[in-house]
Amino acid sequence: MSRPARPRITPVRRHVAAIVTIALSTAFVAVLVLAGNLMTASLDQSAESTYRGADLVIDTGGAEPVENADGTVSAPPAPALRDAAAMWPVASYYTELRSAAPGGSPRFVELRTLPPQEVAPTAVGEGREAVGDHEITLAPETAEALGVGVGDAVLAQTYDAQGEEQQVSLEVTGILAPSASGSDLFAFDTPWAVLTAANAPVLTGGDLPASTYTWHAALTPGADAEAIASSGSTAGVEIVTAEQAIAEAKSQGLSGMVAMGSIFGVFVVIALLTAAVVVGNTFTVTLAQRTRDLALLRTLGATRRQVTATVRGESLRVGLVGSVAGLLLGHVLAQLALLAAFLLGATPGLGIVPVSVLSVALPLIAGVLVTVFAGVSPLRRATRVAPLEALRPVEASSRGAGRLRAVGSAAAFVAGVGMLLAGTGISLAGTTGPGLLLAIAGGVVSFVAALVGLVVLTPIATSLIGRVVRRLGGVPATVAAANTLRHPRRSAATISALLIGTTLMTMMAVGAHTAEVSLTSDLDNRKPIDMVVRAEAMPQDAVAQVEAVQGIEKAVEVPTAELDVDARDTMTVYGPTPEEIDDVAVRGDISAKMADGVLLTGGDRAEQFGLHDGQVLTLPAADGGTVPVTVELDGNLAMSLLTPATFAQLAGGDPATALFVDMAAPGASARGGLDSTTILLNLRDALEEGGFTDPSMSAEGVEREMYGQILGVLLAITLGLLAVAVLVALVGVANTLSLGVVERTGENALLRALGTTRAQMRSMLAWEGLLLAVIGAVLGVALGMLYGTTGIMAIFGSTFPTVVTVPWVQVLTVIVLTLAAGLIASVLPARRAASTAPAQALAAAES
Repeated sequence: MSRPARPRITPVRRHVAAIVTIALSTAFVAVLVLAGNLMTASLDQSAESTYRGADLVIDTGGAEPVENADGTVSAPPAPALRDAAAMWPVASYYTELRSAAPGGSPRFVELRTLPPQEVAPTAVGEGREAVGDHEITLAPETAEALGVGVGDAVLAQTYDAQGEEQQVSLEVTGILAPSASGSDLFAFDTPWAVLTAANAPVLTGGDLPASTYTWHAALTPGADAEAIASSGSTAGVEIVTAEQAIAEAKSQGLSGMVAMGSIFGVFVVIALLTAAVVVGNTFTVTLAQRTRDLALLRTLGATRRQVTATVRGESLRVGLVGSVAGLLLGHVLAQLALLAAFLLGATPGLGIVPVSVLSVALPLIAGVLVTVFAGVSPLRRATRVAPLEALRPVEASSRGAGRLRAVGSAAAFVAGVGMLLAGTGISLAGTTGPGLLLAIAGGVVSFVAALVGLVVLTPIATSLIGRVVRRLGGVPATVAAANTLRHPRRSAATISALLIGTTLMTMMAVGAHTAEVSLTSDLDNRKPIDMVVRAEAMPQDAVAQVEAVQGIEKAVEVPTAELDVDARDTMTVYGPTPEEIDDVAVRGDISAKMADGVLLTGGDRAEQFGLHDGQVLTLPAADGGTVPVTVELDGNLAMSLLTPATFAQLAGGDPATALFVDMAAPGASARGGLDSTTILLNLRDALEEGGFTDPSMSAEGVEREMYGQILGVLLAITLGLLAVAVLVALVGVANTLSLGVVERTGENALLRALGTTRAQMRSMLAWEGLLLAVIGAVLGVALGMLYGTTGIMAIFGSTFPTVVTVPWVQVLTVIVLTLAAGLIASVLPARRAASTAPAQALAAAES
């Protein structure tokens, strides 16, 4: 006798949104696991490439250096080891290479030694291996970056044996094959070239064996590497096996990935939490609509355990189907990303997704657990259905929040905000660690309280906002507001999904923008000049030469001198006119603070020279007398300024000069699309070729722009990751509206029968989705601004002054996207509601 089939409580189509939600979340999990696998593979490949061909790694850093007859010092020699088939020095230097052809751009290049060919052959793809002192072999990505080929010449910026900077020319004799270049497939690799015993004196200014403290050794077949390493190690020489060195390199690399993995894990939790909200809402509504079916099962003799098994089985199937779909989607997306990277030239070869047990098991487990967890509360309510419910009309629960929930969530929110503000205050007072932990705890408590209290807030917010939408949307908007008020729990669950995304996106936008503005403001206050150029002697047309460099907006020549202020070192001072400082400084208030008889400088600089605010210095004048000068502190200004009159009194009439240089703003036509580092390198080349004697530069503007770029990249990555949560929330809104259409089939049919047009039906659903999105956007933006400002103050407040700023364009973008999500999510449900004929809908409602 065959076993009877278990009844299906909910039609499969009602679970589509939950399946899609789980699929998106688990796909996110799969992609992040695969990204971790790729980075691990990258570390493995890099470590194994570093120790290619070696059996032992020898470090002579603790041994006594060798004093040569000419007075120079050399590195200690490599120890003699038994069973050593080959031994070679290992070194890594950085230099700057550029094509000798006109217009060649410089690139920072790593110079690496390679194992001997007889130990680990290295294939040369083009040309031949470099053997002469002025020959060099390049990795293929280096040749491409420099725009050179075999036979071309490259210029290297190096130092001679006396430590003097020089530029040497080398011929490119070979380009390594891509498969043998040691390039890392999954990571951005520094351009590099091969350092040999022949070209090392030219490129590094010294003999390679005499300047390295690291050696690799290959042993004869059958030799015991561990025994040789143990016996060869001394007090000054450490020897380990290559396997140990590779394991240590991998361990160090993985330890650096822990922090990144923790950050990514936060976004995984956010996506899964949002999915749990959507799935739980789906189960709540669908099971509420199946109250009569559940009661009928109980009437026919089904026990609560059997009903529980039936409902749990459905949730498990939903979780499993969604997880499998997400698992496949994540792997496909990861492979497409690798394909795109290869086609765009970002990787030297086409990588294959490293499928692992973890990349398969973790998304499946996460998806199923989230589904089961989200279904716990609906399951409990479903099993409490009494048989008598089968005889009652089906009405979805419209029960709101109890007084205990309202009071508890309000108290928790107030307590959480109090902890957040207290932690921020402690951090601002200088105790960053404990203050930050308290602020984070307060943020978590207040946000959870806000989610729990949404059931209380939703009717209030709907009533307030509903008054506005009723005037704008007429009858459809009025019906939409009434529908939202009828089911506060379902509406609150949908809003919570939107609230998570909007809060976090607003928090990151406000926090990152505040950090960028605060950091830039601090750098502007400390270092208001983009670049300062000094030299022992400058040509007559120094200003014209510098302004001719693309990316330079303005340059002015100002007097400079070294003043004795009774400190250990002399102080470098400048004497610009008010017009000159206003032309090039990123701050516009410096000239107003300069006055005759005043030395304007910053707090840290004053402390460095033993000065304090208001101190009067009696400095020797150029004519033999003395000049009283008062120290005035301007924040943390990292330079010292005098008016031209005071400067002339102290330094005389023919001082040395320096150039204050202002870079063009990013995006300006004078910038030419160049980044600040390229402008700096081009300026340095212009100084070397333009008759400047021993030029030197400080480039504070480059530092300022670099911090801004880093924060911009971090913000873009963060917002991209949070977009997954927003996408899940979008599905949640569509799901709620779709279930509402099914739930109100009879009502919608009655409205159609009474003359409501299809356009009005679509408008009603659109207003409902928009109303939910408005509530989520308003609450999310408010909380996000609170968390963003207090969070960044807790992190950086004790380091530098925090300038709280709101990126209104980005905040408005978040609001618009949230509202658009509500409208887009209403499209399909509205089409379904509008396309059903009144008679058909009434028949469906009766069944």
